[in-house]
This record gives sequence, C-alpha cells and structure tokens, in this order.
Amino acid sequence: MKIVFSQIALTSLEDVTDFIRERWTDREMNVLRTDIKKFKQTLHDGIIEHQRFSDSPNLRFTLIGKRQVKLIYELIGEDVIIKLFWHCKKDPKKIKHFLKR
Repeated sequence: MKIVFSQIALTSLEDVTDFIRERWTDREMNVLRTDIKKFKQTLHDGIIEHQRFSDSPNLRFTLIGKRQVKLIYELIGEDVIIKLFWHCKKDPKKIKHFLKR
C-alpha cells in the first residue's frame, strides 16, 4: 500500500498546524503528529475501516488531534491519497470546494 499526500493536503496541513500552534501547547501538537503516524500504521495494518462520505464512497475520513482535525483521504485501488486536513472549527460546507481542486 502506497500513501501519497496531495499538494492540497500538504498546504492544508501547514494551514492547520499554523492555526493550532497559536492555540495549542507543544504537547497537543505532539498528539497531532502521533495521530498522523498512527493513522498511517492502521492503514498499513488494515485494522480499521474509517467512515465514508455518503456522496463519494471512495472518500473516507478520520478525526485526529483530539478530534479537532479531520483527515480526509481517498482509496484508489491499493493506494491511499491524503486529500485534505480540515480543522473542525472551519465551515464544513467549504470542504467540497477544496476537494474539487
């Protein structure tokens, strides 16, 4: 299984970390980093199947960073494309706009 971060995912991860760095402690930032590592490991192990978006069955998501950040990814065959990191305090209606890019 290959895990690939899209350009939008990298940009959105940077935006999320900038946003939360101002509000969170270093310990909480480490929780976010650890959760991303755990996410990658669970994909490799095939342990957990995450929730799907109802209108797009290949898109899935999980909550990380004390359930404050939504990690959205797409399954394409055996590959996983990390599409977007979304802070849960943002307007959820805008997610579709970012995913269409």
